[in-house]
Amino acid sequence: MSLYEKMLELKDLINGPESERFLDFYYGKFFKGDITIVDGEETCTLTFHFGKCIDVVEGVPNSGVDIGVKGNGEEWEQFASHKSLSIATNRGNKRNLTTMGGAIRFRQNFNVVAQLVRVYAGIR
Repeated sequence: MSLYEKMLELKDLINGPESERFLDFYYGKFFKGDITIVDGEETCTLTFHFGKCIDVVEGVPNSGVDIGVKGNGEEWEQFASHKSLSIATNRGNKRNLTTMGGAIRFRQNFNVVAQLVRVYAGIR
């Protein structure tokens, strides 16, 4: 299954069964913008408006990366074993995921991104 197909499934989960938790517990209801996911050689971007995923596109939008997470297959597998974005982006560990976008913007929306990639890890 391609990353794009996985992102469409992620969109359905975030807007459906995971929506209440994503919106309220992880503060997704305040997020507007793009989250880019890079898995190996594939890149997709999800666009959000107040926590609802309204679009999925392959690649990076023309406006560039807002915030996101990237890694190769091995790094995503490592993340899936613990599902902690804090651990997965700590520079002291091997096989880490890498954050993308502005550091302050990423930090302000950390919970939103963390929950999104946790749900993605379950699909992957």
